Formats: sequence, C-alpha cells, structure tokens
Amino acid sequence: MDPQVDVVVVSYNTRDLLLECLASVFESAHSRSVQVVVVDNASQDGSREAVRRGFPQAIVKSNPTNAGFGAACNQAIRITDSPFILLLNSDARLTPQAFDALCECLENNARCGAAGCRLINADGVEETITRNFLTPLNQVLELGGVQVGAALRRTSLPNADIGRPDCTVDWTSGACLLLRRTAIEEAGLFDEQFFMYSEDEDLCFRLRKLGWLVCYCSDGTAVHHGAASSSLNKDDALRQFYRSQILFLAKHRGRGSAVLFAVLMKFVLSMKRSLSRSESKREAASAHLKAFGEAWRNG
Repeated sequence: MDPQVDVVVVSYNTRDLLLECLASVFESAHSRSVQVVVVDNASQDGSREAVRRGFPQAIVKSNPTNAGFGAACNQAIRITDSPFILLLNSDARLTPQAFDALCECLENNARCGAAGCRLINADGVEETITRNFLTPLNQVLELGGVQVGAALRRTSLPNADIGRPDCTVDWTSGACLLLRRTAIEEAGLFDEQFFMYSEDEDLCFRLRKLGWLVCYCSDGTAVHHGAASSSLNKDDALRQFYRSQILFLAKHRGRGSAVLFAVLMKFVLSMKRSLSRSESKREAASAHLKAFGEAWRNG
C-alpha cells in the first residue's frame, strides 16, 4: 500500500527524544499507512545510528552541517509523494487522537492546506501555538503589556470546541503540523532564508494568501518538550528568532515595516530593562535587546 502520510522529523542532537518521537508515530498510525523520513542536521550524539538500529523502516537522510529546519524539511518533502505530510519536531510525541484529528481535518475539508493540534508540555501545560501574523505593532504591544482588541494582538486564542476544527487562525506552530501536498505545491516549499523560526508562519502566510485554510484541531493533543535543540545554544537561538521576524516583515510587509518594528522593539526592550524591579527580568530584557541588535545588524 502506498503511504498516505509522509512523516518528516528533523533531528539535531536530541537522540533520546527522537526515539520516543518515532515510537509514538508508529504507535499512532492505526490503519493509515505512513512513511517516516528523518533528516539529521549533523548531530553528534549518535542519533542517526540509533534510528537505524531501532527503526530500520524509517528513511534517514544525513546532512554534513546543520542546514536549518525549513531546508531539512524541504529535503524530505522532495523525495516523498504522499498526499499528506506531517511535520513533527524530534522533541514532540504524537498521540493517536492527534494523528486522527489532523488527518480527518484535511480529509473533511478540501481547502484546508495545513492543520495543527493542541500541544502540551511535559508537565501537561498547554502551549500557545496559534498567532496572528506578525506586524510592526502587535508583538510590541503585547510585549509592552498594552491591552488591545483581538485583531491587534500577536497571540490568537482559537475556538476550542471539541470535534470542530477552527479554520480561522492565521498560523500555527510547525512542531506538529499536517500539510496537504497539493497546497504546498501551489504555495511553494519552506523559504530556506529562514534558518530557524518563522518558517512555519511564512508558509502559512503564503497558503492563506492563495485561499487555503489553516486549521486548529483541539480534539487532538500532542506532547511537545520544546526547545530541545535550541536550548543547546540559547544566545544563538534568540538571535535566530529575531532575525527571522525581521526577515518575515521585510518579505511580506516591506523594509519600512521591518525598520519600524526594530525601532519599537528596541524601545520596549530598553524600557523593560530600565524599569523592571526584578533582576532576573532585567537580565532577560538585556539578553533580548542584545540578541535583537545583533540580528538587526547582521541581517
């Protein structure tokens, strides 16, 4: 039987979590046939060998250097042809309910190009994974604690009705994201200018622009440990986070939008560093301000 879902897992030094992730995929597939592709971004922890021993049915692609998340996903997408593609972080664990909810969402809605599900961390706390598309203002306002209407917020809370996906969200996290191949064939693969972060937002933006829907399925839950790879170098991860946001704005809203964002972000972060009574919060604001400045200068 030809696979119905290609499961793409990008790996970078998360061997033990990666093995848990792959086990969860094969346990969750039920009657649907899946093909699993692991793209390893030059891990040094024995990830490739462990996958080949534990899951010989999986395809393992090895990169000589860290190619980034989007580029690694593109590698796997190009060598597969199933109608659905599930992107799953190596530090995420799929459940049968999540797998079924995502597949049924695309099967029951021909215009759904991408679907995400509820994510919880290892402690059972739900993550915020749906957001409005970035503007020069919405993240700044939220960071500054300014109360605004839902349309002006960065964070967007979906309709959580069980059994009915919310297909009005702008975008949702790529940590566990099911894509329709025909949709991304029209919109294009991940933009490899985004090394890490915002590549999922960029893809959803292009899908939505073409009339495809992005849906959130609350009746399926996956476990996401979060930041397992990025925590290995937190300073660089923070720089990449801001670099990707600046790139997103320049690409979709113009260079002037990115400049305005930079001015406002530096102002708000400087104020938080100066006015906070907590030393830890001042230190965090300083780290963000430094990372933002480096991201802006280095493009």
